[in-house]
Amino acid sequence: MILLGFKTYLKRGINYVLKGVPENKLTVTIQTIEPRNLLRNRNIIVTGGGRGLGYYIAQRCVAEGAKVIITGREESTLKSAADKLGSNVKYTVFDVRNVADIDAFILRASELFDGEKIDSLVSNAGVSLHEGNFRNVTEDGWDTQMDTNLKGNYFLVSKFIQYLESHDDPSGNIVVMTSERAKRSDDIPYGLTKVATSSFIQCFASKVVEEGIRINGVGPGVTASDMTGFSRDGNLYADFQAGKRIFLPEEVAEVVNFLLSDASKCISGEIITCDQGKYISHW
Repeated sequence: MILLGFKTYLKRGINYVLKGVPENKLTVTIQTIEPRNLLRNRNIIVTGGGRGLGYYIAQRCVAEGAKVIITGREESTLKSAADKLGSNVKYTVFDVRNVADIDAFILRASELFDGEKIDSLVSNAGVSLHEGNFRNVTEDGWDTQMDTNLKGNYFLVSKFIQYLESHDDPSGNIVVMTSERAKRSDDIPYGLTKVATSSFIQCFASKVVEEGIRINGVGPGVTASDMTGFSRDGNLYADFQAGKRIFLPEEVAEVVNFLLSDASKCISGEIITCDQGKYISHW
């Protein structure tokens, strides 16, 4: 038995020398829930909706019967995305860092919905500079991430709540995209912004739930997108992940869709982490 095992390892070692260490390759086929018009007649804003995760969130909202406005900083990207997503999607250029423009942006979005009430906001715009550790953080990098991920999203959510409260029926739904990094201490700006974001999600939610306004967060693990640099059509194997794979944006979009729908009416102030429990290992 020992000799047989030795021969097996010897043969494997020779193959590695001759052919190289084999690369682990993984592709994923996912099943999405059949659309059931869960968001029928809803008017939804998705910031950062021109690409990446935001695009797939918008796509899922449309599939469930919603009308959607996508926003971002590049008009060409937004136009291309809107053309692909279909006639129920419009776009407007908006940079979440420009806090002074938020009121005008919400008014413009309402006009694009022909004056109808905006029911829901998906606050998805974000940026990560992937510094690695605190020694590589610059002041400019700090400001860019803080202004987008925390300051911009904080004031957008705050202003949108006030917009909802201006209606006779203030009920509405807000989903804020955070991150698995929000579940642990961190030393780089991206993670710090997500920790703070999770905090304001829960605090805001506790103050407005009696008005029928629900606020929840979704914290994706490493998901194939422009931000992470992983391609959804490439090798999704990742040894550092709990389930040994990168996630697809459609998977996370399913969770957002659930939180936007009335199927989750009993949920508010929650952060749903989508990383197959990886964050648990950090505690």
